[in-house]
Amino acid sequence: MKHRMCAMAMDENGRSYTSHTDVPMKKVSDLEYISEKQDGSYWGLSFNQNTPLTNEYEMHLTNQPRIVGVMSGHAEIMQQDGSVCRLATGDFIFVDPLALHHSIFRSPVPTQTLSLTFPATDEKWEFK
Repeated sequence: MKHRMCAMAMDENGRSYTSHTDVPMKKVSDLEYISEKQDGSYWGLSFNQNTPLTNEYEMHLTNQPRIVGVMSGHAEIMQQDGSVCRLATGDFIFVDPLALHHSIFRSPVPTQTLSLTFPATDEKWEFK
């Protein structure tokens, strides 16, 4: 079984776009599946207050691959091609380290995220 999550990807011209990635899962019980242990570098918590948008089109990148999960609120992540991944509480996105993107937080409650950052790599990150 595989778990599909929203992901950032790069096209042949080096522009970011919204895609999906599949994480291989193994069955533990009738109600539980887990992935193999991933080589994470560190965990991080972010607390984003809801302020007026003043940098609506500012793009940034992370320089390291990571998974970001929304723990409260919701987020919209816009790519260079204009595509958007909308994330609700409990949703996760795989962040390509070189994918320029803009995080738009329009949640009525502060958005809290939990991220797992992987070791920096020049190659495409593959889940175990």
